[in-house]
Amino acid sequence: MSISRSELKVTLAKLLELSYSADSGLTSEIMLEKGGAKLTVDNQGNASLSAEAGVVTFSGKPVLEQVGVKVKRISADFTNEEGMGNGYTVTADLAIISISTAGSFDLEELITSCSGFLCRAAKALQGNHRH
Repeated sequence: MSISRSELKVTLAKLLELSYSADSGLTSEIMLEKGGAKLTVDNQGNASLSAEAGVVTFSGKPVLEQVGVKVKRISADFTNEEGMGNGYTVTADLAIISISTAGSFDLEELITSCSGFLCRAAKALQGNHRH
């Protein structure tokens, strides 16, 4: 059994949501920081999002349990693009194989398209842009 590239993208979005739940301010700062950021999750679900701005640690276990396959490690590298854009490359190391995919997303669009905590974070972020 494996995971598709589309499922890997959804998994990445869910992990970012958990990071926002753990510390929305620092997660926003990390994702908006010039340069890059790194997200890692080990097979136990220990997760961290890091960059020069700091490190957010959280449990990615709920997301790993939803994947449906044994994951050894997930890692993602992010680069800032124009405006609120972020490029990424994400890799999932499974029992026998690794799968990678790359793409980009608008951070504000990602946050506002989700429900719950991310929407509140987006509204706070939008409020900061108005000042």
